[in-house]
Order: sequence, then C-alpha cells, then structure tokens
Amino acid sequence: MAGSTSDENYWREQHSKQSYADKALGYEHYEPAYRLGTEAARQHAGKRFEEIEDDIALDYEKSNPGSPLPWDRARPAVKAAWDRLGGVISPRDVDRGTRSGL
Repeated sequence: MAGSTSDENYWREQHSKQSYADKALGYEHYEPAYRLGTEAARQHAGKRFEEIEDDIALDYEKSNPGSPLPWDRARPAVKAAWDRLGGVISPRDVDRGTRSGL
C-alpha cells in the first residue's frame, strides 16, 4: 500500500496520545485497526465512515480473530485513521494545528 510507511510512523508516534489508547495494550495491538482505517478510507473515498462502518467492522473481525482488541475497542482507532486520511483534524492531534470556532 502506498504511503503505508508514513502512516505507520505517524500512528506509532501518535498512538499513545490518543484518548482511546489502552495503556495495557501497545501500538502493535492497534496497528491492524489503523491500517484498516487507512485502507478503507482510500478504497471508499467520498463516503462517510458511518455508511460503511458495518462492512469495516466485519473486515476487522474476520482479519483479527482472537485479538485482545475487539471491534468496539478498535473502532476509535479505525475512525481516527479514516479521519486523518480524509482531512478531519482531531482535537487530540496536536501536530496538525487547531480549528477555530469549535
């Protein structure tokens, strides 16, 4: 996947700053969620996350059986990766600046 190294590096650095990051589970547990969010955003450009969330959840569960990070806990990481690729600035993403009027 093009850009995967930069995406991986970004999330490796930013992961611990995210409010959803479970301190007992390191980046490596969340990496499949970040990767899926990035891939899904590229594959479904122009769609809203909520439109295809069920399909993404199914893909996650099929690809990560037995993961210590079930979909309900992986979802925020998937959504964060989706939003990052879509240009949505998260309030917890301190490296990207802030938006006024929030």
